[in-house]
Amino acid sequence: MMLIYAISAQAGTGSAYTELGASLGHISSGDQYFGLSSGASSTNSGFAGSISLYVPVTPIRLPIHLDLGLQNRMYFLSIDTPQTNLAMLSTNVSARINLLSRFYVGGGYAPITFKSTNGPLGLRNNVNVTSYFFEGGAIWRVVPELQIAATFAMEYGMTGSGAQSPSPAREYGLRFRFPLFPYSSKEDASGKFDGFRYPFGFMK
Repeated sequence: MMLIYAISAQAGTGSAYTELGASLGHISSGDQYFGLSSGASSTNSGFAGSISLYVPVTPIRLPIHLDLGLQNRMYFLSIDTPQTNLAMLSTNVSARINLLSRFYVGGGYAPITFKSTNGPLGLRNNVNVTSYFFEGGAIWRVVPELQIAATFAMEYGMTGSGAQSPSPAREYGLRFRFPLFPYSSKEDASGKFDGFRYPFGFMK
């Protein structure tokens, strides 16, 4: 933790942050990823989540700045044909480009993925399958210690045979961002937040 603080402070950037996601998820064409029959249907809507750690590597006072990090992405869903509970987990090296600390786009790559056809307790390494994702969102800086982002993401799997599955897995929902050191620099000063009454500070 202190190493992350030292890196951020030395670079003159803002605070590193953790982020938790709670979203709706849906998977299309996931049969090869999960080893199901080719006639398997797309999933019903279910839970999509994420646990992330990002470190700013350029000063956040700039209109456009860059974050690097790790993002664990997970889906817990079901299908009707065949009736099965599915779970997907990927560990991604990722990056984000932020615009005015209000909007972001990003992506990442997971060299290791996990799957289960028996729900989350049956997760195991999905050998020779990788994945990558793209995401975008809008940020509401509620208070210095908390930001909320509305996000949309798509994740694609790549099997060892070169087939694309899932194609894609989609996420629609919210991310809850917690700066680790919200008062560590002028960029994170307590005056630079929106308040909790109005998103983006409108009419504050």
